[in-house]
Amino acid sequence: MGDLRALLVPPDWFFAVRAGVELVLGTWLVVLLPVLAVFVTTSSMDAAAALSLGRALRAGTGLWSLGLGGSYGRASSPDGVLGLPLLGVTLVQALIAHSSVRRARLSGSRAGAWTVATSVLTAAAVAALSGPADSRTWPAVLGVGVIGALVVVRSLRRAGRLPVGLVDRWSRRPPWVDPALVLARTTASALAVVACLVVLAALIGGAGRMSRLHDALSAGGIVAVAGLILLQLGWVPTVVVWALSWVAGPGFAVGRGTTFSPDHVQAGAVPALPLLGLLPTGPLGGEGSRLGLYLPLVVTVAALVVVWVRRRELAGLTLGRAVIAALAAAGLVGVGTAVACAAASGPIGPGRLARTGPFTVVTALLVLVEVGVGLVAGALVTHPATRILTERGVRSTAQAAGAAAHSARERVEEGLGRVRDRRPEARVAQDAQQEGTDRGQVREGEPWLEDAEPPEAEAPRFRASRAQRSRLFAGWRERASERDHRKKED
Repeated sequence: MGDLRALLVPPDWFFAVRAGVELVLGTWLVVLLPVLAVFVTTSSMDAAAALSLGRALRAGTGLWSLGLGGSYGRASSPDGVLGLPLLGVTLVQALIAHSSVRRARLSGSRAGAWTVATSVLTAAAVAALSGPADSRTWPAVLGVGVIGALVVVRSLRRAGRLPVGLVDRWSRRPPWVDPALVLARTTASALAVVACLVVLAALIGGAGRMSRLHDALSAGGIVAVAGLILLQLGWVPTVVVWALSWVAGPGFAVGRGTTFSPDHVQAGAVPALPLLGLLPTGPLGGEGSRLGLYLPLVVTVAALVVVWVRRRELAGLTLGRAVIAALAAAGLVGVGTAVACAAASGPIGPGRLARTGPFTVVTALLVLVEVGVGLVAGALVTHPATRILTERGVRSTAQAAGAAAHSARERVEEGLGRVRDRRPEARVAQDAQQEGTDRGQVREGEPWLEDAEPPEAEAPRFRASRAQRSRLFAGWRERASERDHRKKED
């Protein structure tokens, strides 16, 4: 029995249990206390109001479950179901879990299992004892377990207290895994910054509408106004995810049949929540503008900037592994986008308002493509192997161009040499032509030519023209007739 207890019960079980209880009750109280404060300040302090504090408690538990996957209300009621997740509560749950686990200093995986199990049991008790009737609060139990498990594993890994088998397997991971994780984390942060900037721009542009809606709902005093503001702050991370889907291109819907995207807006009636005053009233750049079609390039540019900032992580890999790391990072970002879009979707009322949130599948696919193009292109451009290959290509091209120029120069010089060699031959032919012309003419005052037979004209080496032939034999017949006449007289 003692061995079994030593095997199952960690030495720091008390701290593990305390961490599990803290990470649930801490978040629950953060949501519950403002709800109770608003209820107390807006109700008359009589016996009926005191008896209805239980309703406020159930309302607070319902809002707590909204941040962890639950919903408030039922579909058959006139008000419908409120299931749009309060991702702000999710972030608070993760922060409180991280703080509780860090202070517990868990000794190992057994203590971590105790923490997760305690958190699940505590969440189940809260949902069962104070959950609103006809509401789906049980998904919050699973949500608490998932968040607690992720925080515990991260804490144990950073402390080096994971099981030896997992550590050994992780140590044999491919070399491109760490750069891929770095790229994915940095890209997710960059996209979050882009989405926050979009929300800030929408806040500036829709401040007037938000103010009018807020004034219409803020008739219950300062505490009620503060409670309304806190409720909307819980939905701010949800709106940030909507902004990311808007930047990526597909956009989101607030009610069935509506679309809010950069290049197309088809609006409908929405609840009078001041935060919904941020919704765009038209396409980016106005009606007929095509500016919204090019907005998704911002995601690709952000991915390129991430690769440039993290280029040293890829420089230690081969070019092929760098591309694999970029593709893996794009895949992780795409999966994370799908999870975020699914977590930012849910009903906000009856009828057509049951469909509210981003277009999950299309948004995840487009983010995968846009981020993948940017990361892969950046990995190819910034990698040292690409620069070396480029330099080799430029050098080979320059050498080929130089060789072609040298060959052309040699051919030109060879042609000029042949022309120079032909010039003496042409000069000899010209001299021979001149000599033949001189022989065919008999000049007066040279008696030794008078009795001589006329020499036969040497056949020219070239074809003489008609004028040249007539000049060559000019006066020959007259001189021959004169010589015969003299012989007869003698």
